[in-house]
Amino acid sequence: MTVAKFRESLLKYKLTLIYPAHKKNLGANRRKKYPIPQLSLPTIAALTDDRFDVAIVDDNVEEVDFDAKTDLVGITTMTTLAPRAYELAAEFRRRGVPVILGGIHASMMLDEASRYADCIVAGEAEGVWPTVLDDFVNKRLKKFYKGAGLHNLENLPRPRLDLLKKDRYFSTSLIMASRGCPHDCHYCSVTTFWGKGFRYRPVAEVIAELKTLPDKIVFFADDNLYGNKVYAKKLFKEMIPLKKKWSCQGDSLIANDPELLRLAAQSGCQWIFIGIESISQKNLAKMRKSFNKVEQYNESFKKIQDAGISIFGSFIFGLDEDDEHVFKDTVNFAIDARLDGANFYILTPLPGTKLFEEMKAAGRVLHTEWDKYDANHVVFKHTRLTSEQLLEGLISAYRHFYSVSSIAKRVLRPGNKRFMQALALNVGRYFRRKRFEQTCRME
Repeated sequence: MTVAKFRESLLKYKLTLIYPAHKKNLGANRRKKYPIPQLSLPTIAALTDDRFDVAIVDDNVEEVDFDAKTDLVGITTMTTLAPRAYELAAEFRRRGVPVILGGIHASMMLDEASRYADCIVAGEAEGVWPTVLDDFVNKRLKKFYKGAGLHNLENLPRPRLDLLKKDRYFSTSLIMASRGCPHDCHYCSVTTFWGKGFRYRPVAEVIAELKTLPDKIVFFADDNLYGNKVYAKKLFKEMIPLKKKWSCQGDSLIANDPELLRLAAQSGCQWIFIGIESISQKNLAKMRKSFNKVEQYNESFKKIQDAGISIFGSFIFGLDEDDEHVFKDTVNFAIDARLDGANFYILTPLPGTKLFEEMKAAGRVLHTEWDKYDANHVVFKHTRLTSEQLLEGLISAYRHFYSVSSIAKRVLRPGNKRFMQALALNVGRYFRRKRFEQTCRME
């Protein structure tokens, strides 16, 4: 480093961006490696100008050093991580360091979050973050800032993935092509935060960014990458020459469009995380997810898997039509469908969702201990099932799905093109069954 650059660095403000961990991942439970990081903080870092030296700290994989020199701290919040975010904020503020809170929980719970921070940034950061930094530099930082509408996603700076501790994750090759969702599902806050329609980055910009990612395997952070089929087909065609392998979130409707499915496979799609949610059409209708058709599930899943794409399903327990049989019935369905993997959750009314407002109004919300809003704990009153039944049902579902017999039936299916990946995932889950149970029972 030259003398001039050294002097310049001394004049810069130090900005520390923190992703808080859940208490179950702290201390002795902190992992040596985490699957993938969040894209939010690298995005904020990319929006930060060169008056600042930026550091990203992920509480999931490293200790937060409260004594490290910093001039400003920014903490992103999800609901289940809010207590830890507030704890971190309090410690920095005690040391005289101003703290900014942002993210979906702070945006939905402004009054609450404002008690723990010097500044709250609500909504998308693109239109407002430069103003926040200017005001900080000029010593006029306000208590509240609100994002200036929804960004059109053109000419976005590339996320500062270089600031992540790459050796602490299985992959840091993340990219986002779209935001928003028109489905407005009852339990989901995506529409509230990101808007009631899909917004897409220009395909050329996505392709240019993909070319800069060094890893062969890439993860799309979109909530539904192929929600707009016209856009997705164009993107997938442009991705084919890159020879990347990629995974994403999406719905089973991809099976209804042979061309879209073929292009996804040809462009390197390996895994799709699909929100199946329920095997009851009545439940799906009540949660505004009627585009999921129970009678078409098996046929759709087979088409996707026959194209060489593995399916990681997601199921929710505790919907209104659920009774004591839902746990066994759901897992048996998932096994018979030969899903490559699955997550099981307890319905959780998150702030910013219609579900939360309705349950709160009806007196069904049991408490607002946010760290228990992790979809592994019961935080509401069900009309048919007790809290104990929901909790024990969740644990039994996980154990059943990741049993030896289930793994053998699902992973050893004929023509499984991703046999070794699926086997490694399922064996890992098999050995983590006890840890999963402990996490669910954690007070």
